[in-house]
Amino acid sequence: MILTFSLLALFVASIGLYGVMSYVVSQRTQEFGIRMALGATRGAVMHLVLGQAAKLVGIGIAVGLTGAALLSQTIATLLYGVAPVDGVTLASITTLLALVGSLQSTSRSRAAKSDPMESLRHE
Repeated sequence: MILTFSLLALFVASIGLYGVMSYVVSQRTQEFGIRMALGATRGAVMHLVLGQAAKLVGIGIAVGLTGAALLSQTIATLLYGVAPVDGVTLASITTLLALVGSLQSTSRSRAAKSDPMESLRHE
């Protein structure tokens, strides 16, 4: 039962991360159009999107790992026979969420591939 709830929580976290990253990129579509109209290359805009995504995902992972470390002793007192800190689990969840964030920002970087005039007319 715990495994089911933990997988459900992981799924919800992944969907939430995807939604936040999608929102952040979509809010900056006009900015990308202006940058491209002023001479920025598609590679520079893509680098900007991926850099911000890496920063946001990194901050989220750092906060999450800190929270997990702080709450691990509380969880250990509530559950019998469960290790409070499992390195394999933390590493796999961290890797999965980083992968979701990078894949999402790569897929949403189509703003860098679009026509600058379409980006400027976005809203």
